[in-house]
Amino acid sequence: MKHTITYTILLLSLLIAACSDDDVDPNTNGSPVPDGLTNNAEATDNQGNTYTVGFDQVQADNQDAFVRKVDADGNEIWRYIYESTPVDGRAVLVTIDNEGNPWVVFTVDGGSNNNDYITRKRVQEGAFSNVYANSYAMGGGLKVSIITKINAESGEIMKGTFVTARTNDGRTNTLEITKIGFNEGNLAFEISSAAWPPSEGTSYQRFPDITDEDRINGRFKIYYEMELDLSEITEAVLLSE
Repeated sequence: MKHTITYTILLLSLLIAACSDDDVDPNTNGSPVPDGLTNNAEATDNQGNTYTVGFDQVQADNQDAFVRKVDADGNEIWRYIYESTPVDGRAVLVTIDNEGNPWVVFTVDGGSNNNDYITRKRVQEGAFSNVYANSYAMGGGLKVSIITKINAESGEIMKGTFVTARTNDGRTNTLEITKIGFNEGNLAFEISSAAWPPSEGTSYQRFPDITDEDRINGRFKIYYEMELDLSEITEAVLLSE
């Protein structure tokens, strides 16, 4: 009987060790965050093409977002401006998918929607259709993020969605994407937001059951996964650090 009890305790110990915290990111409420998310402004594909993102300083309060492609020999293939309205527009993050297409995160301020706006300037037809959020939405004028998939050959935006936080009155508010990558066939990213971040779903729904006590240095930090067609947020996890 004594040996049976000892064997059972040993077996339970092995099972606990196999499920130890080593496999769980300590910055989440018990949910693993994948490795490989990056905050890079440059990425290189398997053929040696390098994509660099950034912005041109036009005026003191006006920046124009660009993406640049250079081949393995250092030749510039293309460099395009994706937003050149009077408001601030920047390209801030880039990663490469398995098909060799760059995924770029842009930021924009509200206040302009002319033909030089990011949803109109260099896009394929329907790029912002049937996505999670196709516009900046309701007022505010603050910085929000846009996730885009860009055609490696043409440099056009193939698909794009806005990702924003909101204040209590529903107005669009600051949300910055701090890391981006992929996980098990989904787009994965982390955010920092000043106001109430979104939850899971096909359109904005306020993240449930969070209060100002969940802020880290004044910001909410969330891990998300999204369908590759940018139609739905499928996972949203509050980060604790």
